[in-house]
Amino acid sequence: MPGISTSHDIIGTSSFWTGKPPVYGICPGVESNGSIKSLPQVKSNATRKELLDYFDNTWTLTEVVFDGLVNEEAYYRRPYHKLRHPMIFYYGHPAVLYINKLRVAGILNGGINEEYEKLFETGVDEMRCDDLHEGNNSIWPTINEVHQYRAKVYQVICQIIETHPLLNDEHMPISIDKPMWALLVSFEHERIHLETSSVLIRELPIEFVRIPPAWSVSTEKKINNPRRKRIQTSVF
Repeated sequence: MPGISTSHDIIGTSSFWTGKPPVYGICPGVESNGSIKSLPQVKSNATRKELLDYFDNTWTLTEVVFDGLVNEEAYYRRPYHKLRHPMIFYYGHPAVLYINKLRVAGILNGGINEEYEKLFETGVDEMRCDDLHEGNNSIWPTINEVHQYRAKVYQVICQIIETHPLLNDEHMPISIDKPMWALLVSFEHERIHLETSSVLIRELPIEFVRIPPAWSVSTEKKINNPRRKRIQTSVF
């Protein structure tokens, strides 16, 4: 298949993580049993550490979701309904949005990879048939290439959170009329795509997916109603 690397040195290995690995004591939100949970939404007057913890939790949650894909074909297989891009788009899209939003806000003066920041910028409008790149998988970079881009973005965002003067106490809290609002928007945009990507992964053939080791354990509970059984799933 065009656009697919033959390398298997990332998927399912410790090299897969471009941010903090989902390990207890290293990544915020990872519990002692090795499962990751979402941190509460960060506040607009958060400290640098709180912002960084929330970012790390968000970034690693995304990569835990993608750790459910077992091979390269899973990243490039279009969903059966043909209404969305393949998963490689959603692997790169959240990272690109951080860069593009922060550039528009004036926090960044330039991007990292102009080609990617156009290719991965916009998702699919289901009402249009001309924006799906039908049958043209050659437009997508390899997994390794997108992985390297994500690693660069991670470092850029960490540096902004750790050092940018607009996160000093005198500029807090962050509000919608301030440039750093773009950072908070990017956090929540990435979290929206946890759901999008999870649904698309569930639509892939079963041989392409697995339960990621850091996925939270599901629990089943019944409510006291003889006509209805409720399944409660703890994922994030």
